[in-house]
Amino acid sequence: MATPRPWILASAALALLAAGAQAQTAQQPSPYAIESCASGCFVLKERGAAIYTGADPASYRICSRSSLGAEVSVDTTVVRLSNRDCTDVNGRAIILNAGEIAVGRLPR
Repeated sequence: MATPRPWILASAALALLAAGAQAQTAQQPSPYAIESCASGCFVLKERGAAIYTGADPASYRICSRSSLGAEVSVDTTVVRLSNRDCTDVNGRAIILNAGEIAVGRLPR
């Protein structure tokens, strides 16, 4: 029996890698990211605006829409966002203190 040649093994390995890469599905962008806020997100810029108030905590991704940043209150804890930064928050009372933000609800 003849021993396999190295170039045959290498080409077989490349073929398997290529087949695996083709089988993978393309990853969809998060519907909650600021770039994808065309659906499911809203913009707030009114100081004191309630993002969420409820008996059960809810999670949101909040992104500053200006270079000046923004500030939100999450269950009385102040969360500051710097220049166009994003953060995820979870709470029963989420209020905009200052700035302009884009907000998207995160899945439970």
